[in-house]
Amino acid sequence: MAQLSPSLDITAGLDSGTSARISRTGAGLRSLHWRGVPVVPDYPGDDRPLHAGAVLFPWAGRLPDGEWKDHDHTRTLALNDELTHSALHGLVCDEEFEVVAASDCSLTLSHTLSPTSGYPYSLRLDITYDLSDEGLSVTDRVTNEGSQKAPFGLAHHPYLSVGNSAWEEIRLEAVVSHRVPTTPRLVPHRVEPLPSGLTEEMLSIAPEGLDETYALPVHPGERSWLRLITAETTLTLWQDSGWPWLHIYGTDSLPGALGLTKAVALEPHTSLPNSLNWLETVVSLEPGDSWQGSWGIAFRETENTGS
Repeated sequence: MAQLSPSLDITAGLDSGTSARISRTGAGLRSLHWRGVPVVPDYPGDDRPLHAGAVLFPWAGRLPDGEWKDHDHTRTLALNDELTHSALHGLVCDEEFEVVAASDCSLTLSHTLSPTSGYPYSLRLDITYDLSDEGLSVTDRVTNEGSQKAPFGLAHHPYLSVGNSAWEEIRLEAVVSHRVPTTPRLVPHRVEPLPSGLTEEMLSIAPEGLDETYALPVHPGERSWLRLITAETTLTLWQDSGWPWLHIYGTDSLPGALGLTKAVALEPHTSLPNSLNWLETVVSLEPGDSWQGSWGIAFRETENTGS
């Protein structure tokens, strides 16, 4: 029997230089190129570093001590983050997804969670990646295939390239309404409204200076957005109303083909990190019901506004 490739490629056209690579394991976005330029940088080998491109489901972030409150029950999940003694980033990162539809420019993968004592629900997750020369669109659909109402959180963890730009040359532009400080164990502990004068704000990023979640106000049928701007490119990450939160993390330690590189993780979230312990922000599905949400990355060259 022929061995399946660990990843699958889609393109916006043979000569476009615009392509994406998706991992079968975890269904994450492994790399994304626009006109031959890395937008989401690939990583060496098969082991995903720093959760690069991972799909985080049925929760994102850290569950301290692996525990979460499920109605009158305290559920316990396996710990996989020794530093914070937490259960980190869900149950599907290392699961093989099934390819259910594929074309040159589109790919849909699927996986169904089996109930366990730590998460006793059966949810099917379908992820569709669609690529054009203008950008990448990702649509997630979650269906409750069990017999109980099921809570979940969902997030994606792509790292966007900033090329050779110095940190002080990078800027982020976004409309944000709230920020979410964390404890020393990197767990959200409150939601802070931003002063009205800062609702439309320009954020600066630094290698170690930003690791935080923000609320992006968006109305049903509309999109929120964040722009990552360097001298060469402007990358816009957009989210529909299914993704009201965005986690931002800057690093200069992402493994790449030529060693450690700078990148900015822009992570769409359906709920706060530590999702299952913030029940007011999770999605809850009745048996047989489905939830769907889309996000994406748009590309363009940065306009030169100099004289």
